[in-house]
Amino acid sequence: MSHTEKMQQAVEQIDRLLTKRLTENLGPGLALALTTKDGLIASRAYGEANTYSGEPVTERTLFQIGSITKHFTAVACLKLHERGRLDVQAPVTDVLDWFEVQSEFDTPVTFHHLLTHTSGLIMMIDTVPSSWAQTWMLRDTVLGFEPGSKFSYSNVGYNVLQCAIQSITGMSLDASLRELIFEPLGMEETYGEIRNGHYDRMARGHKLSAHDDRPVSRPERQTVVNWYELSEGCGSVVTTATDLARFLRMELNGGRADDGSVFLKPESFEMLTHPYIEMPHFFPNSMQGYGVLIEQSEETNEHRRIIGGGENLGYEAAMYGDLDAGLGVVLFCNSYDIPWRETRWILSVLLSAAEGRELPEWPHGTPQEPTLLGETAAEYVGHYESGDRSFDIADADGRLRLSADGETTILERIWGDAFIASLPGFDHAMLSFGRNDEGTVVEAFQLGDWYRNDAYDGPETYDRSPDWGAYAGQYRAFGLFVNSLRFFVRKGMLMCQSYGGYSEEPMTDLGDGVFRFGDETSPHRATFDWPAGGKTLRCRVSDGDFYRVE
Repeated sequence: MSHTEKMQQAVEQIDRLLTKRLTENLGPGLALALTTKDGLIASRAYGEANTYSGEPVTERTLFQIGSITKHFTAVACLKLHERGRLDVQAPVTDVLDWFEVQSEFDTPVTFHHLLTHTSGLIMMIDTVPSSWAQTWMLRDTVLGFEPGSKFSYSNVGYNVLQCAIQSITGMSLDASLRELIFEPLGMEETYGEIRNGHYDRMARGHKLSAHDDRPVSRPERQTVVNWYELSEGCGSVVTTATDLARFLRMELNGGRADDGSVFLKPESFEMLTHPYIEMPHFFPNSMQGYGVLIEQSEETNEHRRIIGGGENLGYEAAMYGDLDAGLGVVLFCNSYDIPWRETRWILSVLLSAAEGRELPEWPHGTPQEPTLLGETAAEYVGHYESGDRSFDIADADGRLRLSADGETTILERIWGDAFIASLPGFDHAMLSFGRNDEGTVVEAFQLGDWYRNDAYDGPETYDRSPDWGAYAGQYRAFGLFVNSLRFFVRKGMLMCQSYGGYSEEPMTDLGDGVFRFGDETSPHRATFDWPAGGKTLRCRVSDGDFYRVE
Protein backbone atom coordinates (compact mmCIF):
# COMPACT_ATOMS: atom_id res chain seq x y z
CA MET A 1 0.00 0.00 0.00
CA SER A 2 1.38 3.41 -0.98
CA HIS A 3 1.91 6.21 1.53
CA THR A 4 -1.03 8.11 0.05
CA GLU A 5 -3.32 5.09 0.30
CA LYS A 6 -2.21 4.40 3.87
CA MET A 7 -2.91 8.00 4.88
CA GLN A 8 -6.34 7.85 3.23
CA GLN A 9 -7.05 4.68 5.18
CA ALA A 10 -6.06 6.53 8.34
CA VAL A 11 -8.42 9.42 7.55
CA GLU A 12 -11.29 6.98 6.97
CA GLN A 13 -10.62 5.22 10.29
CA ILE A 14 -10.52 8.54 12.13
CA ASP A 15 -13.73 9.60 10.39
CA ARG A 16 -15.52 6.44 11.50
CA LEU A 17 -14.41 6.87 15.09
CA LEU A 18 -15.51 10.50 15.38
CA THR A 19 -18.85 9.74 13.71
CA LYS A 20 -19.39 7.02 16.32
CA ARG A 21 -18.19 9.16 19.24
CA LEU A 22 -20.67 11.86 18.24
CA THR A 23 -23.48 9.42 19.07
CA GLU A 24 -21.98 8.57 22.49
CA ASN A 25 -20.72 11.43 24.67
CA LEU A 26 -18.75 13.76 22.42
CA GLY A 27 -20.55 16.67 20.81
CA PRO A 28 -23.05 18.02 19.73
CA GLY A 29 -20.59 19.26 17.10
CA LEU A 30 -16.97 18.66 16.11
CA ALA A 31 -14.47 20.20 13.70
CA LEU A 32 -11.28 18.36 12.72
CA ALA A 33 -8.14 19.26 10.80
CA LEU A 34 -5.26 16.88 10.08
CA THR A 35 -1.98 18.27 8.82
CA THR A 36 1.61 17.51 7.98
CA LYS A 37 4.26 20.19 8.11
CA ASP A 38 3.85 20.49 4.33
CA GLY A 39 0.10 20.98 4.12
CA LEU A 40 -3.40 19.97 5.12
CA ILE A 41 -4.19 16.23 4.94
CA ALA A 42 -7.94 16.52 5.52
CA SER A 43 -10.60 18.50 7.33
CA ARG A 44 -13.98 17.28 8.54
CA ALA A 45 -17.08 18.67 10.25
CA TYR A 46 -19.55 16.66 12.34
CA GLY A 47 -22.84 17.23 14.09
CA GLU A 48 -24.65 20.40 15.02
CA ALA A 49 -23.36 23.93 15.55
CA ASN A 50 -26.61 24.76 17.37
CA THR A 51 -28.87 22.10 18.86
CA TYR A 52 -31.84 24.48 18.91
CA SER A 53 -31.72 25.40 15.22
CA GLY A 54 -30.17 22.18 13.95
CA GLU A 55 -27.58 24.17 11.99
CA PRO A 56 -24.71 21.84 11.03
CA VAL A 57 -21.02 22.36 11.71
CA THR A 58 -19.12 23.09 8.49
CA GLU A 59 -15.43 23.36 7.73
CA ARG A 60 -15.79 27.16 7.91
CA THR A 61 -17.56 27.18 11.29
CA LEU A 62 -15.81 29.31 13.88
CA PHE A 63 -15.05 27.91 17.33
CA GLN A 64 -13.74 29.49 20.51
CA ILE A 65 -10.43 27.85 21.43
CA GLY A 66 -10.01 29.02 25.03
CA SER A 67 -6.50 28.65 26.40
CA ILE A 68 -4.94 27.80 23.03
CA THR A 69 -5.11 31.61 22.82
CA LYS A 70 -2.05 31.55 25.08
CA HIS A 71 0.00 30.20 22.14
CA PHE A 72 -0.82 33.38 20.24
CA THR A 73 -0.19 35.68 23.20
CA ALA A 74 3.20 34.04 23.77
CA VAL A 75 4.15 34.24 20.09
CA ALA A 76 3.10 37.91 20.03
CA CYS A 77 5.46 38.56 22.96
CA LEU A 78 8.27 36.80 21.10
CA LYS A 79 7.62 38.83 17.94
CA LEU A 80 7.88 42.02 20.00
CA HIS A 81 10.99 40.60 21.66
CA GLU A 82 12.55 40.08 18.21
CA ARG A 83 11.80 43.71 17.36
CA GLY A 84 13.47 44.93 20.53
CA ARG A 85 10.21 46.26 21.97
CA LEU A 86 9.74 43.73 24.78
CA ASP A 87 12.42 42.02 26.88
CA VAL A 88 10.84 38.78 28.07
CA GLN A 89 13.29 38.62 30.99
CA ALA A 90 12.41 42.14 32.19
CA PRO A 91 10.10 42.94 35.10
CA VAL A 92 6.49 43.56 34.13
CA THR A 93 6.79 47.06 35.57
CA ASP A 94 9.20 47.98 32.76
CA VAL A 95 6.14 48.16 30.50
CA LEU A 96 3.24 48.44 32.97
CA ASP A 97 4.58 50.78 35.64
CA TRP A 98 1.23 50.60 37.46
CA PHE A 99 1.37 46.80 37.89
CA GLU A 100 1.42 45.80 41.57
CA VAL A 101 1.00 42.62 43.60
CA GLN A 102 1.60 42.04 47.30
CA SER A 103 4.81 40.06 47.77
CA GLU A 104 7.18 39.08 50.55
CA PHE A 105 9.87 38.23 47.99
CA ASP A 106 12.60 40.40 46.47
CA THR A 107 12.29 38.75 43.04
CA PRO A 108 10.11 40.83 40.72
CA VAL A 109 7.50 39.27 38.44
CA THR A 110 8.92 39.15 34.91
CA PHE A 111 7.32 38.46 31.54
CA HIS A 112 9.14 35.12 31.51
CA HIS A 113 7.38 34.20 34.75
CA LEU A 114 4.00 35.06 33.24
CA LEU A 115 4.73 33.10 30.05
CA THR A 116 5.72 29.96 32.01
CA HIS A 117 3.05 30.15 34.75
CA THR A 118 5.75 30.56 37.41
CA SER A 119 4.79 34.05 38.63
CA GLY A 120 2.95 33.02 41.80
CA LEU A 121 -0.15 34.99 40.74
CA ILE A 122 -3.71 33.81 41.34
CA MET A 123 -5.38 31.74 38.62
CA MET A 124 -8.01 34.21 37.44
CA ILE A 125 -10.45 36.99 38.25
CA ASP A 126 -13.39 35.45 36.45
CA THR A 127 -16.10 37.90 37.50
CA VAL A 128 -14.42 40.97 35.96
CA PRO A 129 -14.70 41.10 32.12
CA SER A 130 -11.67 43.36 31.59
CA SER A 131 -8.02 42.35 31.40
CA TRP A 132 -7.02 45.89 32.34
CA ALA A 133 -9.20 45.89 35.46
CA GLN A 134 -8.01 42.40 36.40
CA THR A 135 -4.38 43.53 36.13
CA TRP A 136 -5.10 46.54 38.34
CA MET A 137 -6.90 44.37 40.90
CA LEU A 138 -3.84 42.17 41.39
CA ARG A 139 -2.58 44.76 43.86
CA ASP A 140 -5.19 43.39 46.27
CA THR A 141 -3.81 39.84 45.96
CA VAL A 142 -0.67 38.13 47.23
CA LEU A 143 1.99 36.04 45.50
CA GLY A 144 1.85 32.44 46.61
CA PHE A 145 5.55 31.75 46.13
CA GLU A 146 8.76 33.35 44.92
CA PRO A 147 8.50 33.99 41.17
CA GLY A 148 10.28 31.31 39.15
CA SER A 149 10.33 28.73 41.94
CA LYS A 150 7.34 26.54 40.94
CA PHE A 151 4.47 26.11 38.49
CA SER A 152 0.96 27.39 39.14
CA TYR A 153 -1.42 27.93 36.23
CA SER A 154 -2.55 31.54 35.87
CA ASN A 155 -5.07 32.85 33.35
CA VAL A 156 -4.75 36.36 34.71
CA GLY A 157 -1.01 36.25 34.05
CA TYR A 158 -1.75 36.03 30.33
CA ASN A 159 -4.19 38.91 30.63
CA VAL A 160 -1.32 40.97 32.09
CA LEU A 161 0.68 39.99 28.98
CA GLN A 162 -2.22 41.23 26.86
CA CYS A 163 -2.07 44.61 28.57
CA ALA A 164 1.67 44.78 27.89
CA ILE A 165 1.22 43.87 24.22
CA GLN A 166 -1.48 46.48 23.74
CA SER A 167 0.55 49.11 25.59
CA ILE A 168 3.47 48.52 23.23
CA THR A 169 1.48 48.31 19.98
CA GLY A 170 -1.12 50.94 20.83
CA MET A 171 -3.75 48.66 19.27
CA SER A 172 -6.51 46.31 20.41
CA LEU A 173 -5.70 42.68 21.12
CA ASP A 174 -7.30 41.61 17.84
CA ALA A 175 -5.40 44.23 15.82
CA SER A 176 -2.15 43.36 17.60
CA LEU A 177 -2.47 39.64 16.90
CA ARG A 178 -3.56 40.34 13.32
CA GLU A 179 -0.50 42.46 12.60
CA LEU A 180 1.94 40.22 14.46
CA ILE A 181 0.59 36.74 13.61
CA PHE A 182 -2.62 36.29 11.62
CA GLU A 183 -1.66 38.27 8.51
CA PRO A 184 1.94 36.96 8.21
CA LEU A 185 0.66 33.37 8.46
CA GLY A 186 -2.32 33.88 6.15
CA MET A 187 -4.87 33.15 8.90
CA GLU A 188 -7.83 34.90 7.30
CA GLU A 189 -10.51 33.25 9.46
CA THR A 190 -9.02 33.92 12.89
CA TYR A 191 -9.92 36.70 15.33
CA GLY A 192 -8.25 37.78 18.57
CA GLU A 193 -11.44 38.77 20.38
CA ILE A 194 -14.92 37.26 20.72
CA ARG A 195 -17.43 39.76 19.33
CA ASN A 196 -21.18 39.56 18.74
CA GLY A 197 -20.63 39.81 14.99
CA HIS A 198 -18.85 36.42 15.01
CA TYR A 199 -21.84 34.43 16.23
CA ASP A 200 -23.47 34.19 12.81
CA ARG A 201 -20.60 31.88 11.82
CA MET A 202 -19.70 30.50 15.23
CA ALA A 203 -20.76 27.17 16.66
CA ARG A 204 -22.77 27.91 19.75
CA GLY A 205 -21.36 26.67 23.02
CA HIS A 206 -23.37 24.06 24.92
CA LYS A 207 -23.55 22.75 28.46
CA LEU A 208 -25.57 20.01 30.11
CA SER A 209 -28.22 22.28 31.64
CA ALA A 210 -29.00 25.79 32.84
CA HIS A 211 -27.93 24.77 36.35
CA ASP A 212 -24.57 26.27 37.30
CA ASP A 213 -24.32 25.04 40.89
CA ARG A 214 -24.83 21.27 40.74
CA PRO A 215 -23.95 18.26 38.60
CA VAL A 216 -26.75 17.02 36.36
CA SER A 217 -27.38 13.97 34.21
CA ARG A 218 -26.46 14.16 30.54
CA PRO A 219 -29.59 15.23 28.62
CA GLU A 220 -30.65 14.14 25.16
CA ARG A 221 -30.16 17.74 24.00
CA GLN A 222 -27.68 20.08 25.66
CA THR A 223 -28.43 23.70 26.56
CA VAL A 224 -27.10 26.50 24.35
CA VAL A 225 -25.10 29.06 26.37
CA ASN A 226 -25.62 32.81 26.13
CA TRP A 227 -23.66 35.08 23.81
CA TYR A 228 -20.86 37.07 25.36
CA GLU A 229 -18.02 39.29 24.20
CA LEU A 230 -14.48 38.80 25.45
CA SER A 231 -11.02 40.27 24.96
CA GLU A 232 -8.49 38.29 26.99
CA GLY A 233 -4.94 37.21 26.30
CA CYS A 234 -5.70 33.96 28.09
CA GLY A 235 -8.67 32.83 26.04
CA SER A 236 -10.48 34.92 23.41
CA VAL A 237 -9.16 33.74 20.03
CA VAL A 238 -11.84 32.50 17.59
CA THR A 239 -10.85 30.43 14.55
CA THR A 240 -11.60 27.49 12.29
CA ALA A 241 -9.93 24.11 12.58
CA THR A 242 -8.14 24.58 9.24
CA ASP A 243 -6.87 28.04 10.17
CA LEU A 244 -5.49 26.77 13.48
CA ALA A 245 -3.84 23.93 11.52
CA ARG A 246 -2.03 26.64 9.55
CA PHE A 247 -0.65 28.02 12.83
CA LEU A 248 0.26 24.49 13.94
CA ARG A 249 2.18 23.96 10.67
CA MET A 250 4.32 26.97 11.55
CA GLU A 251 5.24 25.19 14.77
CA LEU A 252 5.82 21.88 12.96
CA ASN A 253 8.20 23.76 10.64
CA GLY A 254 10.23 25.24 13.47
CA GLY A 255 8.91 28.77 13.04
CA ARG A 256 8.53 28.95 9.24
CA ALA A 257 5.32 29.95 7.47
CA ASP A 258 3.66 27.91 4.72
CA ASP A 259 5.56 29.82 2.06
CA GLY A 260 8.88 28.90 3.69
CA SER A 261 9.59 32.38 5.04
CA VAL A 262 10.98 32.77 8.56
CA PHE A 263 8.13 33.76 10.85
CA LEU A 264 9.90 33.12 14.15
CA LYS A 265 13.67 33.24 14.37
CA PRO A 266 15.27 29.95 15.51
CA GLU A 267 16.18 31.43 18.88
CA SER A 268 12.59 32.60 19.37
CA PHE A 269 11.19 29.20 18.43
CA GLU A 270 13.57 27.60 20.93
CA MET A 271 12.27 29.97 23.61
CA LEU A 272 8.68 29.07 22.67
CA THR A 273 9.20 25.31 22.86
CA HIS A 274 11.83 25.01 25.59
CA PRO A 275 10.67 22.75 28.48
CA TYR A 276 11.09 25.21 31.35
CA ILE A 277 9.36 23.55 34.28
CA GLU A 278 7.41 20.46 35.27
CA MET A 279 3.68 20.68 35.92
CA PRO A 280 2.86 18.28 38.76
CA HIS A 281 -0.87 17.65 39.33
CA PHE A 282 -1.65 19.50 36.07
CA PHE A 283 -0.12 17.63 33.12
CA PRO A 284 2.27 15.26 34.94
CA ASN A 285 4.04 13.99 31.80
CA SER A 286 4.53 17.40 30.21
CA MET A 287 6.69 20.48 30.65
CA GLN A 288 5.67 24.11 30.32
CA GLY A 289 6.97 26.14 27.40
CA TYR A 290 5.88 29.67 26.47
CA GLY A 291 2.11 29.28 26.24
CA VAL A 292 2.44 25.64 25.15
CA LEU A 293 2.94 22.24 26.73
CA ILE A 294 5.93 20.16 25.69
CA GLU A 295 5.79 16.37 25.91
CA GLN A 296 8.73 14.06 25.27
CA SER A 297 8.80 10.67 26.89
CA GLU A 298 8.92 6.93 26.34
CA GLU A 299 5.19 7.10 25.60
CA THR A 300 5.88 9.41 22.62
CA ASN A 301 8.86 7.30 21.45
CA GLU A 302 11.01 10.26 22.55
CA HIS A 303 9.38 12.41 19.88
CA ARG A 304 8.88 15.99 21.01
CA ARG A 305 5.23 17.00 20.97
CA ILE A 306 3.69 20.43 21.28
CA ILE A 307 0.29 20.44 22.95
CA GLY A 308 -2.45 23.01 23.33
CA GLY A 309 -5.78 22.67 25.07
CA GLY A 310 -8.52 25.18 25.68
CA GLU A 311 -11.90 25.59 27.32
CA ASN A 312 -14.38 28.43 27.17
CA LEU A 313 -18.01 28.55 28.23
CA GLY A 314 -19.45 25.62 26.27
CA TYR A 315 -16.35 24.87 24.17
CA GLU A 316 -13.36 22.53 24.22
CA ALA A 317 -10.37 22.56 21.87
CA ALA A 318 -7.28 20.40 21.51
CA MET A 319 -4.16 20.74 19.34
CA TYR A 320 -1.38 18.16 19.16
CA GLY A 321 1.72 18.35 17.00
CA ASP A 322 4.60 15.89 16.72
CA LEU A 323 7.60 18.10 15.93
CA ASP A 324 9.83 15.18 14.94
CA ALA A 325 7.31 13.51 12.64
CA GLY A 326 5.88 16.76 11.27
CA LEU A 327 2.27 15.70 11.92
CA GLY A 328 -0.53 17.46 13.76
CA VAL A 329 -4.18 17.32 14.81
CA VAL A 330 -6.72 20.02 15.63
CA LEU A 331 -10.06 18.99 17.16
CA PHE A 332 -12.83 21.32 18.36
CA CYS A 333 -16.02 20.52 20.28
CA ASN A 334 -18.89 22.88 21.11
CA SER A 335 -19.58 21.50 24.58
CA TYR A 336 -17.65 20.54 27.71
CA ASP A 337 -16.91 17.08 26.28
CA ILE A 338 -13.12 17.16 26.43
CA PRO A 339 -11.58 15.50 23.31
CA TRP A 340 -8.08 14.80 24.72
CA ARG A 341 -8.18 11.02 24.30
CA GLU A 342 -9.54 11.30 20.78
CA THR A 343 -6.87 13.82 19.75
CA ARG A 344 -4.02 11.69 21.09
CA TRP A 345 -5.40 8.59 19.39
CA ILE A 346 -5.84 10.43 16.07
CA LEU A 347 -2.20 11.53 16.19
CA SER A 348 -1.15 7.92 16.83
CA VAL A 349 -3.14 6.84 13.76
CA LEU A 350 -1.42 9.46 11.60
CA LEU A 351 2.00 8.42 12.91
CA SER A 352 1.29 4.76 12.16
CA ALA A 353 0.16 5.63 8.64
CA ALA A 354 3.23 7.79 8.02
CA GLU A 355 5.53 4.99 9.19
CA GLY A 356 3.67 2.28 7.24
CA ARG A 357 2.58 0.43 10.37
CA GLU A 358 -0.76 -1.20 11.18
CA LEU A 359 -3.27 1.42 12.25
CA PRO A 360 -4.22 1.26 15.94
CA GLU A 361 -7.82 0.62 16.93
CA TRP A 362 -9.66 2.92 19.36
CA PRO A 363 -8.59 1.43 22.72
CA HIS A 364 -11.31 2.77 24.98
CA GLY A 365 -14.37 0.91 23.71
CA THR A 366 -17.92 2.16 24.20
CA PRO A 367 -18.46 4.40 27.25
CA GLN A 368 -20.01 2.54 30.15
CA GLU A 369 -23.49 3.55 31.20
CA PRO A 370 -22.92 5.94 34.16
CA THR A 371 -25.46 4.15 36.37
CA LEU A 372 -23.85 0.72 35.93
CA LEU A 373 -21.16 -0.19 38.47
CA GLY A 374 -21.31 -3.96 38.20
CA GLU A 375 -19.71 -5.94 41.02
CA THR A 376 -18.38 -2.82 42.75
CA ALA A 377 -21.93 -1.72 43.56
CA ALA A 378 -21.85 -4.02 46.58
CA GLU A 379 -19.15 -1.82 48.17
CA TYR A 380 -21.66 0.98 48.81
CA VAL A 381 -24.59 -1.04 50.15
CA GLY A 382 -25.75 0.00 53.63
CA HIS A 383 -27.75 2.34 55.84
CA TYR A 384 -26.35 5.87 56.22
CA GLU A 385 -27.33 8.36 58.95
CA SER A 386 -26.63 12.05 59.60
CA GLY A 387 -28.50 13.37 62.62
CA ASP A 388 -32.19 13.01 61.85
CA ARG A 389 -31.56 12.34 58.15
CA SER A 390 -30.81 8.96 56.63
CA PHE A 391 -30.85 6.97 53.40
CA ASP A 392 -30.26 3.41 52.27
CA ILE A 393 -28.17 2.13 49.37
CA ALA A 394 -29.04 -1.19 47.73
CA ASP A 395 -27.43 -3.13 44.89
CA ALA A 396 -29.96 -3.16 42.02
CA ASP A 397 -28.37 -5.47 39.44
CA GLY A 398 -25.06 -3.63 39.53
CA ARG A 399 -26.63 -0.19 40.01
CA LEU A 400 -26.98 1.81 43.21
CA ARG A 401 -30.54 2.42 44.37
CA LEU A 402 -30.89 5.18 46.96
CA SER A 403 -34.00 5.13 49.14
CA ALA A 404 -35.07 7.93 51.47
CA ASP A 405 -38.43 8.97 52.92
CA GLY A 406 -40.29 6.46 50.77
CA GLU A 407 -38.72 7.65 47.50
CA THR A 408 -36.07 5.91 45.40
CA THR A 409 -33.66 6.79 42.62
CA ILE A 410 -30.75 5.19 40.77
CA LEU A 411 -27.43 6.97 41.34
CA GLU A 412 -25.39 8.12 38.35
CA ARG A 413 -21.63 8.06 38.74
CA ILE A 414 -19.72 11.26 37.97
CA TRP A 415 -16.31 9.77 38.74
CA GLY A 416 -14.77 7.60 41.46
CA ASP A 417 -16.96 7.73 44.55
CA ALA A 418 -18.97 10.81 43.44
CA PHE A 419 -22.55 10.49 42.18
CA ILE A 420 -25.66 12.37 41.06
CA ALA A 421 -28.85 11.62 43.01
CA SER A 422 -31.95 12.90 41.18
CA LEU A 423 -34.21 12.75 44.23
CA PRO A 424 -35.74 15.79 45.96
CA GLY A 425 -33.57 16.64 48.94
CA PHE A 426 -30.54 15.02 47.32
CA ASP A 427 -30.47 16.69 43.89
CA HIS A 428 -28.89 20.01 44.94
CA ALA A 429 -25.27 18.79 45.10
CA MET A 430 -23.14 15.77 44.29
CA LEU A 431 -23.28 12.86 46.71
CA SER A 432 -19.85 11.43 47.45
CA PHE A 433 -18.70 8.49 49.53
CA GLY A 434 -15.63 8.17 51.74
CA ARG A 435 -13.48 5.14 52.50
CA ASN A 436 -11.33 4.15 55.47
CA ASP A 437 -7.66 3.16 55.27
CA GLU A 438 -8.64 -0.36 54.21
CA GLY A 439 -10.69 0.96 51.28
CA THR A 440 -14.08 0.17 52.82
CA VAL A 441 -16.90 2.64 52.16
CA VAL A 442 -17.84 3.99 55.60
CA GLU A 443 -19.37 7.45 55.05
CA ALA A 444 -21.11 9.74 52.60
CA PHE A 445 -21.16 13.51 52.11
CA GLN A 446 -23.42 16.07 50.55
CA LEU A 447 -22.28 19.61 51.25
CA GLY A 448 -22.37 19.90 55.06
CA ASP A 449 -24.33 16.68 55.60
CA TRP A 450 -22.07 13.91 56.84
CA TYR A 451 -23.56 10.40 56.83
CA ARG A 452 -22.00 7.31 58.44
CA ASN A 453 -22.80 3.64 58.02
CA ASP A 454 -22.29 0.74 60.43
CA ALA A 455 -18.68 0.22 59.29
CA TYR A 456 -17.61 3.71 60.39
CA ASP A 457 -15.54 3.63 63.61
CA GLY A 458 -13.87 7.05 63.63
CA PRO A 459 -14.62 10.26 65.55
CA GLU A 460 -18.26 11.31 65.66
CA THR A 461 -17.60 15.01 66.31
CA TYR A 462 -14.96 17.54 65.30
CA ASP A 463 -13.98 20.92 66.72
CA ARG A 464 -14.90 23.95 64.64
CA SER A 465 -14.76 27.70 64.97
CA PRO A 466 -18.07 29.23 66.13
CA ASP A 467 -17.52 32.00 63.56
CA TRP A 468 -17.80 29.68 60.58
CA GLY A 469 -21.56 29.35 60.84
CA ALA A 470 -21.85 32.98 59.73
CA TYR A 471 -19.97 32.21 56.53
CA ALA A 472 -21.87 29.10 55.45
CA GLY A 473 -24.28 29.43 52.54
CA GLN A 474 -24.44 30.06 48.81
CA TYR A 475 -22.89 33.15 47.23
CA ARG A 476 -23.24 34.25 43.60
CA ALA A 477 -21.59 36.47 41.01
CA PHE A 478 -21.59 36.79 37.21
CA GLY A 479 -18.59 35.07 35.63
CA LEU A 480 -17.78 32.86 32.67
CA PHE A 481 -16.79 29.78 34.65
CA VAL A 482 -17.60 30.41 38.31
CA ASN A 483 -21.01 31.86 39.17
CA SER A 484 -21.73 30.08 42.42
CA LEU A 485 -19.79 29.29 45.58
CA ARG A 486 -21.20 27.26 48.43
CA PHE A 487 -19.44 27.30 51.79
CA PHE A 488 -20.20 24.67 54.40
CA VAL A 489 -18.69 23.03 57.46
CA ARG A 490 -17.83 19.33 57.29
CA LYS A 491 -15.81 17.27 59.77
CA GLY A 492 -14.29 20.34 61.42
CA MET A 493 -13.34 22.08 58.16
CA LEU A 494 -14.79 25.05 56.31
CA MET A 495 -15.13 23.91 52.71
CA CYS A 496 -15.98 25.47 49.38
CA GLN A 497 -17.94 23.98 46.50
CA SER A 498 -17.35 25.61 43.10
CA TYR A 499 -17.07 24.95 39.34
CA GLY A 500 -20.70 24.02 38.85
CA GLY A 501 -20.73 21.82 41.93
CA TYR A 502 -18.03 19.49 40.62
CA SER A 503 -15.27 20.74 42.95
CA GLU A 504 -15.08 20.70 46.73
CA GLU A 505 -12.00 21.73 48.67
CA PRO A 506 -11.12 22.50 52.31
CA MET A 507 -9.96 25.97 53.33
CA THR A 508 -7.30 26.99 55.82
CA ASP A 509 -8.29 29.60 58.42
CA LEU A 510 -5.61 32.32 58.49
CA GLY A 511 -7.46 34.38 61.09
CA ASP A 512 -9.48 37.62 60.97
CA GLY A 513 -11.97 36.12 58.52
CA VAL A 514 -9.28 35.32 55.92
CA PHE A 515 -9.03 31.81 54.44
CA ARG A 516 -6.63 30.19 51.99
CA PHE A 517 -7.56 27.75 49.25
CA GLY A 518 -4.97 25.05 48.59
CA ASP A 519 -1.56 24.47 50.18
CA GLU A 520 0.75 26.95 51.88
CA THR A 521 2.09 28.24 48.55
CA SER A 522 -1.35 29.02 47.12
CA PRO A 523 -2.10 32.72 46.45
CA HIS A 524 -5.87 32.18 46.54
CA ARG A 525 -7.71 33.82 49.42
CA ALA A 526 -11.26 34.34 50.63
CA THR A 527 -12.53 36.90 53.11
CA PHE A 528 -16.04 37.29 54.49
CA ASP A 529 -17.59 40.63 55.43
CA TRP A 530 -20.80 42.69 55.43
CA PRO A 531 -22.22 41.03 58.59
CA ALA A 532 -26.00 41.23 58.94
CA GLY A 533 -28.39 39.13 61.01
CA GLY A 534 -25.64 36.77 62.11
CA LYS A 535 -24.46 36.04 58.55
CA THR A 536 -21.93 37.59 56.20
CA LEU A 537 -23.39 38.90 52.95
CA ARG A 538 -20.22 39.16 50.86
CA CYS A 539 -17.32 36.84 50.13
CA ARG A 540 -14.29 38.37 48.46
CA VAL A 541 -12.26 35.72 46.67
CA SER A 542 -9.49 35.85 44.11
CA ASP A 543 -12.12 35.46 41.37
CA GLY A 544 -13.91 38.63 42.54
CA ASP A 545 -16.79 39.45 44.85
CA PHE A 546 -19.62 36.99 45.49
CA TYR A 547 -22.85 37.85 47.32
CA ARG A 548 -25.03 35.73 49.59
CA VAL A 549 -28.24 34.42 48.03
CA GLU A 550 -29.23 31.99 50.79
